[in-house]
Amino acid sequence: MKSFFFHEALFPSGWSKDVRIDVDEKGTITSSVVNSMPNENDEIINCAIPAMPNCHSHVFQRTMAGQTEYKTSENDSFWSWRNLMYEYANKINSEQLYHIARYVYHEMLLCGYSSVCEFHYIHRELNNPEDTNSMSQAIIQAAHDAGIELTLLPVLYQQSHVDGTPLTKSQERFYLSNSDYIELYQSLEKQLYECQKLGICFHSLRAVSIENMQIVLDELGNNHPIHIHISEQVAEVEQLLEHTNMRPVEYLFHNFEVNSNWSLIHATHLNDNEINLIAKSGAIAGLCPMTEANLGDGVFPLPEYFRQNGKIAIGSDSHIVINPFQELQILEYSQRLQLRQRVVSSNSKTSHVGTFLWNNAVSGSKLSGQFCGNGFNVGDKANWIEIDTHNPLLTNLNGEQCLDTLVFVDSNAIASTYINAHKTEKQNDKLIENYKKTLKLLR
Repeated sequence: MKSFFFHEALFPSGWSKDVRIDVDEKGTITSSVVNSMPNENDEIINCAIPAMPNCHSHVFQRTMAGQTEYKTSENDSFWSWRNLMYEYANKINSEQLYHIARYVYHEMLLCGYSSVCEFHYIHRELNNPEDTNSMSQAIIQAAHDAGIELTLLPVLYQQSHVDGTPLTKSQERFYLSNSDYIELYQSLEKQLYECQKLGICFHSLRAVSIENMQIVLDELGNNHPIHIHISEQVAEVEQLLEHTNMRPVEYLFHNFEVNSNWSLIHATHLNDNEINLIAKSGAIAGLCPMTEANLGDGVFPLPEYFRQNGKIAIGSDSHIVINPFQELQILEYSQRLQLRQRVVSSNSKTSHVGTFLWNNAVSGSKLSGQFCGNGFNVGDKANWIEIDTHNPLLTNLNGEQCLDTLVFVDSNAIASTYINAHKTEKQNDKLIENYKKTLKLLR
């Protein structure tokens, strides 16, 4: 049993002072009292916020961060970037994937993430395509060794276009038949560690037919987390309109009973009806603002979505940046640039953007298939970020002002990330060296 005392801590309802908690041996909060006094054995923390779940990750793409910032065609876009990404994807074996994920997952913890939804589609082992298990096993083991909670999302990826065009040669490692996928899913369920779970994942409406999505859901059940890329690119919207006379989100809702088990990743290009459909369903819009900006995807219609009580989660996706504070910064700034106004993400109850966005993203991520909530209430996981109140930028600021400063000024002003009430240690030399060796082989 551990105990902690916080001078200030962020709850879903807002900031509270003098918070004392007890934590059991599994890292679950068993007692939480505000306006309290510290006990003799309490660990004292000045200011803390819930750690952030990461709703969307392609962990291997961290190896190419910063390596695609040059022109390859007259009209560079997501699609030209994707060709470069495939080159990296087709070099990686399971041993290398382990070292990449082991390092990057630890990096996530140090930066304030507590868990990750891994959207994993490199199924077939390099030079051994019949082996569809080893790549997933590398992810499972790396997450366990790093100490990050994992929702593994094996991806069904079967075609290259909504019209059923077969996968290209560069996509062959991603392919699983329906029976392959179901068999892999059921096998992986038996390989998970504690604090790990599985979710069903469809790459996109471009990459899987509605019929095959339904076959998988009928076989595995729809009470799992269900993730899908959707409406990230204008070209995808145009493809769906051409072949179905519906936009992607409309088409998804036309064919499935979408509910709070679903996470719609990106959902960038929405009309008013689609905004309403997602918000009313309780599904999560999984936003990845830094990656979306890097790829030139577009801007999510955040104000209207929030007006309809829509739920969001955030993810680091391609890992061009691993920093939840910066994700929220670019999310807010993109809205300000588009609307030409300040302080877009707030309401009458919560006027500070940092607090408003942080709490919305943490609560939405809980619904995106991750574990019980991070925070300071009884039953929550003892996963939090200790803010470095000794940082000069945070001098004489309260918690709300500190969080705004982390989001908009200095995202490095964190002292530690605690997972299950344990402080995350810095990366050791061996971990760093294994990662560097792997990068040298791939670059």
